[in-house]
Amino acid sequence: MPSRQDDYYAAGLVSWVTQCSFDPPMVLVAVQASSDLNETIAKSRVFALNILGKADLPMVSPFAKESVIEPGRINGYAFEEGPKTGVPVFRSVPAFLECRVKEVIHSEADHVLILGEVVHAEDINPEAEPLVEWETIYHYGG
Repeated sequence: MPSRQDDYYAAGLVSWVTQCSFDPPMVLVAVQASSDLNETIAKSRVFALNILGKADLPMVSPFAKESVIEPGRINGYAFEEGPKTGVPVFRSVPAFLECRVKEVIHSEADHVLILGEVVHAEDINPEAEPLVEWETIYHYGG
């Protein structure tokens, strides 16, 4: 999940995402409160959700760490600017959503909840099988 504020980029791995409205289309995402990604989203008010497929498993670990930003690349993966928000999107993944922040819920928890309105979506590879968390090395419980 990347964000961008002017020429500053941040990205991170998120596990807790849910659709929460049909009209307008919205998603709710949990982001680590102390993360650079959270700070960047708070300033820019935009983010992208890049939906990973099974073939994208190698992308998981690099995005669970501090991001390495190079021109046109995040953690070694080429990105483009999203057509609606300018936020980084990866065309190598099955789908992506561009979102504008509508609300942020803070509490004593270690994650904030970010409500984002989906302003653009692309289904790049509808045949791809989705990657689910339990197929990775990262597990939050259960």
